Amino acid sequence: MDKNNRRHTDYTEIADHEEIVAHPYLSAKSHGDVDPFEHHDLPTDASREHSPGQLAEALEPGEIRRQRIGFLIGIIAAPLVYFLMPDSATHEMRSVAAIAVLMGAFWMSEAIPIPVTSLLPLILFPAFGVAKIKEFSGSYTSDVIFLFMGGFMLALAMQRWNLHRRISLYIVRAMGTKSSMIVLGFMIATGFLSMWVSNTATAVMMLPIGVSVLTLINKQLAADGDKEAIEDLKDDDEAPKTNFGIALMLGIAYSASIGSLGTLIGTPPNTLLAGYMSDQGHPINFGQWMLVGVPLSLLLMLTCWLLLVKVLYKPEVDNVPGGRKVMRDELKAMGPMSTGEKLVAIIFFLAAFSWIFVPILFKGTFIGTHFSSSVIAMVVGIVLFIIPADWKKGTPLLDWHTALELPWGVLLLFGGGLALSSQFSTTGLSEWIGQQVTVLEGMPIVIIVLVIAAIVLVLTEFTSNTATAATFLPVVGGIAVGLGYDQMILTIPVALAATSAFMLPVATPPNAIAYGSGYVRMNDMVKSGIWLNTMALVLITITTLTIAKAVFGF
Repeated sequence: MDKNNRRHTDYTEIADHEEIVAHPYLSAKSHGDVDPFEHHDLPTDASREHSPGQLAEALEPGEIRRQRIGFLIGIIAAPLVYFLMPDSATHEMRSVAAIAVLMGAFWMSEAIPIPVTSLLPLILFPAFGVAKIKEFSGSYTSDVIFLFMGGFMLALAMQRWNLHRRISLYIVRAMGTKSSMIVLGFMIATGFLSMWVSNTATAVMMLPIGVSVLTLINKQLAADGDKEAIEDLKDDDEAPKTNFGIALMLGIAYSASIGSLGTLIGTPPNTLLAGYMSDQGHPINFGQWMLVGVPLSLLLMLTCWLLLVKVLYKPEVDNVPGGRKVMRDELKAMGPMSTGEKLVAIIFFLAAFSWIFVPILFKGTFIGTHFSSSVIAMVVGIVLFIIPADWKKGTPLLDWHTALELPWGVLLLFGGGLALSSQFSTTGLSEWIGQQVTVLEGMPIVIIVLVIAAIVLVLTEFTSNTATAATFLPVVGGIAVGLGYDQMILTIPVALAATSAFMLPVATPPNAIAYGSGYVRMNDMVKSGIWLNTMALVLITITTLTIAKAVFGF
């Protein structure tokens, strides 16, 4: 999922200010004993009622600086692009290019909220005569938006009934007591869940389970007389820095991103790619993408695991005898599966089966033609609201209060990105860009793919992965056309690289969560991230030119 963490007002703070301080004149008038023209002190800062806006947390200085610089870059670069483009570009092409630069700068710097930037096409395209609003506003209701919405509703239902937690505990418990296998178990569980559930939510859920295992190990080492472990237990303020702890925390964080590559709903860049290619007349169905994404996820996860436990952070202990007990205790605490949990599990497996096999089993039939992945997703989402977990109480598997947790801002970002992409094609800007990149003609395609993936991968360490994908997809699509290649050969690596950020805590929420655990230092993440980014770059290039080429036939 997307990495943007926005601050929200803590409304519990407002409770401290709910008692309204009466104005002196009003209270005097009510008693009739004070001259209203007599001087009275106005309420002090301590007594004055504060609005939610006044109580909002201040942004960090660095964040404010980044936003202001991004805003200036956007409003300066946009007109420069318009006026500096050659005469061969029409007014519409220039306008779309300028708007794209403005939105790209705003998206990446978050000069204004990302969802708000995504609404700019609704104003700017009509204002500059690019298109009437009815000609492109359909992008905000693209079928892939409903695919993501339905998939996220399913994920919310899994979280509501704790099904995701039970699945993860069973997977980890099955991996035995060997320390390296425990790390692998956590990575497999996290990666699998991240294919269906937000990578941030998955990391948040898995991290406390991992910490409980690390605490158990440190207690065992202390019991065996390990002096460092004894000192670590005495220090409640700082988590012990052990190779096993680093490997486990990074394994959870990295696999949350790696696993999300496997499905179209796993991470927003994948969904954006599907939407862009659908607009270009090359729809990607759920099963097709899994044929590409799952092998890449498995290869990258195996590479990550070997890198962490065999090369960089070999665990100090070979076995964790109490590891299985921790999992058993956690499962015991959960109790038996509730009716709601069982029903959500059934719906989950039916949804996954339908997404994968309906296009294959019903190809050419009414069902195969009309029941796309998006329709299946919405059937799943609506059914969750209809089926009750408890007939007596009338409790549905998913209620609207829970559904409000949907990332509505991401859905707007999808719409803005697809609206921008549509005008790249409609105005001929994509084709025009392709004609300008003659410098790339004759260059091996493997080098072009590698360079584009590297640029996106570096940028996504510092910017939103979804915003980066939305900015680059229409551009590289035009480059591919200009070079005579199928657009997928360059757009697929953009989507995959946008999610593959492993080097910095700010790159994606799972990284920040692992860093915030206290078990991982900055240099630990940077060191392993450089290696993993490099391996991801190689594997993305190979996957694009082999597996993806075979699946999509480009």
